[in-house]
Amino acid sequence: MAGRLAKDDLTPRAAELVLAACRGEAALDRALAGVPVEEEAPQEQTVGPGQGIFVSEIRVRGFRGIGPQARLPLPPGPGLTVVTGRNGSGKSSFAEAAELALTGYNARWTRARHDVWRQGWRNLHQADTAVELDLVQAAVPDRTTIRRRWASDEDLAQGEWTQDGEPFDDRRWHDALETYRPFLPYSELGTVLDAQPEDLYEALHRLLGLEAITEAQQALAEHRKRLAEIVARPYDRRERVRAELASSPDERARRAAELLGSDSPDLDAIADLALGADVGSATGLLHQIVDLAPPPEDEIDRCRETLDLALGAVTAVATENAQDSLRCSEILRLAIQLQESGGNQSCPVCDLGRLDGLWLSKAKERAEHLANAAAELHDAADRLDVAVAAARALCQPVPDVLHETQDMLDTTAVLQAWQAWEACVSIDDPVRLRHELFDRYAELIQAVDQLKSVAREQIDRRDLVWRPMAIALFEWHSQAQQALADAEVLADVTEAENWIRRTAATLRAERIAPFAKESQRIWQRLRQQSNVDLGAVRLGGARNVELDVSVDGVSNSALAVMSQGELHSLGLALFLPRAMVDESPFRFVVIDDPVQAMDPSKVDGLAQVLADVGLTRQVVVFTHDERLVEALRRLRLSATVWEICRGEESVVQVRMSDDPVGRCLNDARAMRGDEDLPDALRAELVASCCRAALEAASHARFRRERLGRGVPHAEVERVLECALTTRQKIALAVLDDLAEPAKLLPHLEDVVGSWAVDLLQACRVGGDSGDLDVLIRDTELLAGWLQR
Repeated sequence: MAGRLAKDDLTPRAAELVLAACRGEAALDRALAGVPVEEEAPQEQTVGPGQGIFVSEIRVRGFRGIGPQARLPLPPGPGLTVVTGRNGSGKSSFAEAAELALTGYNARWTRARHDVWRQGWRNLHQADTAVELDLVQAAVPDRTTIRRRWASDEDLAQGEWTQDGEPFDDRRWHDALETYRPFLPYSELGTVLDAQPEDLYEALHRLLGLEAITEAQQALAEHRKRLAEIVARPYDRRERVRAELASSPDERARRAAELLGSDSPDLDAIADLALGADVGSATGLLHQIVDLAPPPEDEIDRCRETLDLALGAVTAVATENAQDSLRCSEILRLAIQLQESGGNQSCPVCDLGRLDGLWLSKAKERAEHLANAAAELHDAADRLDVAVAAARALCQPVPDVLHETQDMLDTTAVLQAWQAWEACVSIDDPVRLRHELFDRYAELIQAVDQLKSVAREQIDRRDLVWRPMAIALFEWHSQAQQALADAEVLADVTEAENWIRRTAATLRAERIAPFAKESQRIWQRLRQQSNVDLGAVRLGGARNVELDVSVDGVSNSALAVMSQGELHSLGLALFLPRAMVDESPFRFVVIDDPVQAMDPSKVDGLAQVLADVGLTRQVVVFTHDERLVEALRRLRLSATVWEICRGEESVVQVRMSDDPVGRCLNDARAMRGDEDLPDALRAELVASCCRAALEAASHARFRRERLGRGVPHAEVERVLECALTTRQKIALAVLDDLAEPAKLLPHLEDVVGSWAVDLLQACRVGGDSGDLDVLIRDTELLAGWLQR
């Protein structure tokens, strides 16, 4: 994945998200949160079940159709084994037991619609229930035995599950069984295509080893959907919020509606509106009225106290003679300077007194006294000036908001009170200022408090309407901010998802190509005379398997055009390549009843496909249909054939199966040796077995001859169905003509001998005319001639 990323033009952030998604959900969450992605140590691989696994024996007791323990030995190596038996013989019980022992479940019961399928798993004639599977593994000298055993009171999900006497560790086997499942029961064979599309998809995906990239794609898709929803949410909701705001009489709502109507709404301005920080609105002006702040009362009190003290000080020193004292102090100061600079001399004012040393001493003493009095007066005056200036500073100008809100509130009283208070600045008389200032302040405070009360009432009325809209606006603003923050992340996630989707499609196509080619090869052999053609097999992006199926060159749906037998064949074509990959630890496949619903031509193809698979795999096929065994023998394909027979009280016998002719002759010999049978009945039974042997040999010869000439299977079987008697069937095999059975006996007498004619007569009358041993011997000879 890293190598492919390096070759593509992907932004660093998107590439980081791709690698994080491949490492898992936790790593992707950290990457999206901005936490640096660290290289993680590779996870320890779970120890698998081993390699080169073959089945050597299946043992079943008290399970399904099998009562006392029955053993099915299997050659533990490559090769084809066919297990035959009529319906109800117990053969499928072996297949289901093997699947249950290894996987812990059975597909037939798991998918059953009725409980009756799940309730009949115990055999009625055997209380003790157990299934055992002997496996041979490469590099393991001893056999591995997997056993499931149930007590009489336990249900199917319970019981003891062991491997070589130890608890079975299904975790070791789980991944291999999920990916390379070697069992194909009949219940699944016909439903490969009409099952859930994702089931087959997941099976092939696991086989291709693409789970990690699929999970990464899914994780990125989920995050992309979540982020897209967050990014789209405010824009999806904006028009609804804007319409609600526009219908409101509140000017804030109308202002918000205007902002939302923009292609790129001003989020800061919207936040100010939602949080009440917008000062340009009428409600903002009302809040300014509420926030009007004349000087606080304690400050006014301090100003009053300072002014009173200053006035008191001035009153104390400002007597009637204070000005004369100041002038006198100035004259003395000038006279002292004159005496000190000109010496003793006559007084320049009265010309009577004398400015001498005695006068100078007394003048300085009096001048000092007058200067102190003047300084106290100046100091009191300065303090009064400071107090007056401070009082005037309190008289603030009329706030503009009182003029701006005149159309909303009656601010006349407050304006007049504030203007009167402001006019105190022009009062020169400190005493008058002292009286006017504080009286007008009290009037102002009263008027302002009344105005604030009215403003609060209007604000409350407005907020009652605005508050829910403000909450909705703030929620939208929060969503829009989050969307703005997530938009960049969404772009990176979308880029990462698009890249991994393209890459996954490329990898799927690359990795499925060999399997698709093998499926097509198998289908070509199975289809025989079918006009349905299988093209490419692809893993679609919608988590389904796409099959290119065409009929006479015209594309169509598999389910719409295929018969049940063709669907079975297609199911095998999709199953076998999965089970045959080199990476699979299983070197065996178990297939239950694949022949059912197949026409004869496809049975020949199935025999060839199974024989081919048997060159490298252990193939075990269960079937009640003799056509598969007959096709294997006719085509001279190597196979081991077991026959399952079920007797009273569910006693099941497993025996090596001969060809139909040999089996019938063996049955005839067994009847001949049964001394408990009456002579007449014994003769009739032996003759019946001999007729069956001749008919089986005739069928084999007729099929071989006709099919060898290229006659379609369907035509061969139709002709065989028309032959009702033994002589008609032999006539088909010998003369290749059903219309003239009268020519059969002369032909046999000329070609084989008169004993052949006598044999047919003896078989017809039930063996009364001769020795039964001779009848069996001659039947074997004629059957051998027919089979040559």
